[in-house]
Amino acid sequence: MKKKEKNLFISLTVLLSLINMNKDKVSAITCLLIFVLAVGSLLFLNNAHINKIAFAVGKKSKFNEDDFKIKNFGVGNDGNPYLTVDGIPGRSIPQKDNLGYAYVFVTDNGIYAVTSDWMYPQWHTHKITLDQNNCVGSINMKGGAEVGDMVKVTKTDATKVDKVITEEFIVNNLDGSICPAVIFDSAP
Repeated sequence: MKKKEKNLFISLTVLLSLINMNKDKVSAITCLLIFVLAVGSLLFLNNAHINKIAFAVGKKSKFNEDDFKIKNFGVGNDGNPYLTVDGIPGRSIPQKDNLGYAYVFVTDNGIYAVTSDWMYPQWHTHKITLDQNNCVGSINMKGGAEVGDMVKVTKTDATKVDKVITEEFIVNNLDGSICPAVIFDSAP
């Protein structure tokens, strides 16, 4: 038991002992005070735990441009397209509504974007097509993502990577379009 919980338990035990010694003199006000103290204690402990959980999950990662500066790319020995960056892949997570980051792979089997966005910060993969404005024309959940010391796209059947791009994208609330806002880097 933690110190706060132990102190609360001891306080409640002492209070209940005092009441038991004077069973005949317990009034409605005393019962009400005990009830309020017990409920308040439970709320305090639960709120403390909820705050710890909320702040642990909600830790914000600061944007680091090096996480998007491309060092190398290609198809690895395992047959999966990959790219490496100067920083730490996947460290920067978007913090604003309608904003996302993407590692984009243009392959011989289509375009794949490993993305993190405000709604789903876990890095994941979409197979996409682009329209004439380089906005997303179609999108589906094909492919897999491995983000560690490099970014890999799995389950693509791609054998060649023609180009890689790192970008910030926005989702337009009016028409639902998904378009690049900032191109951080591209190669070749």
